[in-house]
Amino acid sequence: MEKISFLLKYIRAHTLSYALGVFFIVVTNWVAVIIPEYIQKSMDLLSDQLAQNEELLAEYIMTIMGLAISMIVIRTLSRIFFFTPGRAIECEIKNDMFAKLMELQKDYHDKNPSGTVISKLNNDVNGIRLLCGFAMMQAFNIISALSLTPFMMWKLSPRLTLYCVIPIILVFTIVRIGMRYLVKNMRERMVALQDLSGFTVSALSGIDVIKSFGMARWVENEFDKENKEMLKRSLNISWVRSFLISVLNNMENILKTLILLVGGIFVIEEQFTIGELTAFITYAGLLTMPLMGLGWVSTMLQQGMVGLESVQTIMKEESHFHKIPSLPAKESHSLFGTGLEIRNLNYHYPGQDQATLHSIDFHILPGQTIGILGRIGSGKTTLVNCLNRYLTVGDQQVWIGGQDINTLSNSDLRGSIRTVTQDPFLFSDTVDNNITFGKQEHEDDNESANLEQLLFECALSEEVQRFPLQEKTLVGEKGIMLSGGQKQRISLARAMIAHCDLLILDNVLSAVDAETESFLLQQILRKQHAQSLLIVSHRAKSMEKADWILILEDGKIVDQGTHSELLGRPGYYQKTWMLQNEMTTS
Repeated sequence: MEKISFLLKYIRAHTLSYALGVFFIVVTNWVAVIIPEYIQKSMDLLSDQLAQNEELLAEYIMTIMGLAISMIVIRTLSRIFFFTPGRAIECEIKNDMFAKLMELQKDYHDKNPSGTVISKLNNDVNGIRLLCGFAMMQAFNIISALSLTPFMMWKLSPRLTLYCVIPIILVFTIVRIGMRYLVKNMRERMVALQDLSGFTVSALSGIDVIKSFGMARWVENEFDKENKEMLKRSLNISWVRSFLISVLNNMENILKTLILLVGGIFVIEEQFTIGELTAFITYAGLLTMPLMGLGWVSTMLQQGMVGLESVQTIMKEESHFHKIPSLPAKESHSLFGTGLEIRNLNYHYPGQDQATLHSIDFHILPGQTIGILGRIGSGKTTLVNCLNRYLTVGDQQVWIGGQDINTLSNSDLRGSIRTVTQDPFLFSDTVDNNITFGKQEHEDDNESANLEQLLFECALSEEVQRFPLQEKTLVGEKGIMLSGGQKQRISLARAMIAHCDLLILDNVLSAVDAETESFLLQQILRKQHAQSLLIVSHRAKSMEKADWILILEDGKIVDQGTHSELLGRPGYYQKTWMLQNEMTTS
């Protein structure tokens, strides 16, 4: 019922189209059962006084042709009115799924491989489209046809109609058994397709690593295993479908043979005319098509339900923050009034017993620059993802402007806090489009001038000028045409193109040389693009100009102070500063 309720929400929006489709389906079947009556009359004329009734026979034949042509037009209209909403619903569900994926937190995307999500978004929805289009049409076609056709057969001969029921029951007993096996393999095929898609995306994303370690043969073998599993499930489905379709296709021949056998006896005994027998055979043909359609509907119903189940794994995910209304413009602009405050922050990842962060407390005031230093694995990135709510934290642990961040909408929070991650991502687009992607307001007439200044501040001007098309140069998939340092600086420029309250830099200068790092820090610390700064790094040199420095180790703040204070007492900061300075000078 939950799946049906989910689907009805989309179907209701296309009620008129479906209503017209049902109307034309009923008219189509009404015309279809009228034609055999004229065939019966025509056949009877052929065997009785044809010479005197040639004009009447011609009239019957013209009527049959007219009804057949009208049925073609009406049936075409019925398909249009059913198939159109099926495609529209597919589009609407994909849009809603994509919007839902945009709302979900980082932990969901960490748990679900991109390939699996892509498979659900592109492949699993196909079953829903067929369910809302072809299957819906066939369902109403079956109801209409199985109401009118058996009635007309019963009018001709109740006994012969009852004889026809026997093979129908036998055939659908076989179909019912086959459907159970078919549904089982459909589910397994869907999982296999998701696994294959996930593996493919993962392999293509890491193609450089695979080649550098000479793992191409191993990856090919793993892909072959996944592909063969997919093939196995697909063949199982094809074998069952082929058998069931053959059984359903031959039902018409079985019924015709039975009708000729029993009906022929009726004709010999003069209980039936040749015309009535011909009409009954025609009705049997009309009865076979909806019965075959019933098999298809059963298959598509199961495929659609499996698709719905897969789609709902995304749509049922909780996403509380998107329901929170945005603040009025005035309140949103002054949100960072008292800064960002962290009170006894604790965090552990789902499924892990040990916490990653323990009792974190500090305060970032407006205009202040805070540094967080720690070795790799100390919890720096986890802390950053808690502050910007990429990860969901408990209530009353992170406050911005005196408000719990869990009470703020995504637009308000992201407008105030902007993050540059340590893993820069670039779209397969031009340099300037990758940078201006971070700008919400594009109406600025001086955008090109701002971009030129921004390229200078991010130490990109000279390098971009050497590109074939300067800032219009395509960077390739995920910025593959650029070096690690260039990707980091473009990602930094994207964050700096629009002003924010707090700019978080999570180890974003790790791929640049010391001279470039010094220049970038000098530009960043001017605070022309952000009111406050949070610089996260494992390089002590990046912390020198910070107003306050926190030392993070094993998810805890083990020391804090100004640069001079920390440098003056033994500890991790002093040791790191001396070691890294020695490495720089040497």
